[in-house]
Amino acid sequence: MNIDNIFYTPIAYSFYPKHNDIRDKLINHCYDVKSKVESGGKNWLSKNVYTTCGTHNIYKDEKFKLLNNWIYSQVTEFKNTLGYSKELKEEWAWLNLYNKSNFQEYHNHNFQCISAIYYLKANKNDGRTFFKSPLPANPNTPNLDSNNPYTWSSYFTIPEEGKLVMFKSSLEHCVEAQPTNNIRITLAYNYDI
Repeated sequence: MNIDNIFYTPIAYSFYPKHNDIRDKLINHCYDVKSKVESGGKNWLSKNVYTTCGTHNIYKDEKFKLLNNWIYSQVTEFKNTLGYSKELKEEWAWLNLYNKSNFQEYHNHNFQCISAIYYLKANKNDGRTFFKSPLPANPNTPNLDSNNPYTWSSYFTIPEEGKLVMFKSSLEHCVEAQPTNNIRITLAYNYDI
């Protein structure tokens, strides 16, 4: 039997090779931003996550410039792999600080084209990012093999410092409740073409 894999849902990963060089400086800067900038995300269900979504665009923050440039290069490569020919436009980028029990509900970024998440401060025991299958659920589906990617209804990525995750903005995703006392810091990016 031959199987054609169609209607792909690509999720791409890269690791920033200079993460350790920028880590502490950017973490301290995130705390500094938190002390000066009001939290955004006013329409989020989760009200306890500190976020600069709508209040502080890190594309325009010079402290993030080196990292932003690398992320732009990775997202450009992902865009080209997807076959998008137009130039990327930086729309909005923000930081998120998750304390214990903080979460982010399922959502998408439908008004953009490509989204990305960068794990600035995290460990493998921190809250995972889940992605929901874009295929509609079938109520007649029998018990399926959870080890078979053809039958997955969701997928998660393990947080790792320096990891960049890229995906189409229409893909629904969420962050599970932070299970540890560690402060998990991510940077979220949206691009249009």
